[in-house]
Amino acid sequence: MTHAERIARLRLIRTPNIGPVSWQQLMQRFGSGAAVIDALPDLAVRGGGKLRVASADIAEREMARVAELGARHVFRDEADYSPLLREVEGAPPALIVRGDTAMLQRPCVAIVGARNASAVACRFARRLAVDLAGHGVTVVSGLARGVDTAAHVGAMGGSTAGVIASGID
Repeated sequence: MTHAERIARLRLIRTPNIGPVSWQQLMQRFGSGAAVIDALPDLAVRGGGKLRVASADIAEREMARVAELGARHVFRDEADYSPLLREVEGAPPALIVRGDTAMLQRPCVAIVGARNASAVACRFARRLAVDLAGHGVTVVSGLARGVDTAAHVGAMGGSTAGVIASGID
């Protein structure tokens, strides 16, 4: 995928009122982010409204900042995107990833729980993660304290993926 297409797709994601479902439908209809960006003004007028498309400068700055943090954007139709997440309606059009995305191609299990978890719950999550990781399963969790942390610690001998909804920075 060209840099220009990556910027167009990111602009589309950052455009107000374009959510994951709209993004996917527009991409299917027009075939590329660049084509969608070109079509949006006319679509908005025909729909009786206005649409302010996110600027290329905003998308460029975001990509540069993500790269500074050692990460990159992976779009929904790219091979590095999680195949399990891709199947979810309303899945994010892009993920910001850092590290080995090959682990997302293996079987994955999410282990999540309370931040203020009991010692028993943390022990259980850690032990479950050890067993799953030992069988080649990627353990996916948030990065909160409590059960999430215990799951990551338990999976350290295998593969573990931390998910943050708020962004890499």
